[in-house]
Amino acid sequence: MTDSTELVTRDDAGLPAAGAIDELAHVGDPYPVEEHAHPGPRQYVLIAVVLVILTGIEVAASYLDGHINSNVLILILASMASIKFVLVAAWYMHMKMDAPLFRRLFTGGILLACFVYGILMLFFASTVLQS
Repeated sequence: MTDSTELVTRDDAGLPAAGAIDELAHVGDPYPVEEHAHPGPRQYVLIAVVLVILTGIEVAASYLDGHINSNVLILILASMASIKFVLVAAWYMHMKMDAPLFRRLFTGGILLACFVYGILMLFFASTVLQS
């Protein structure tokens, strides 16, 4: 059996030739990355339009302060902010196309942060939430 390094062309100094290093870049890689098709410009523009529409709805909802229960308003605004966060993280931060390990670490951190934030909101619910 031949070693993959024997197939590499070398220059006069015994170093790998310029293009040979790219060939060996993934040899023995402990975390092989699956190639996923990245979204095209059309999909990025579509996501941007959805984000603009959600932002407009958020701004319009903020003007309903006196007309709607503030607890419902907080829930509506938090839900829309969460949807926007997921869209930005998935497409613009490329979490949707990233390696599964990194997706799990990112998702676990976000869930932990939301859990801690929820616990703190329960502690201060009497000052934040109004009847």
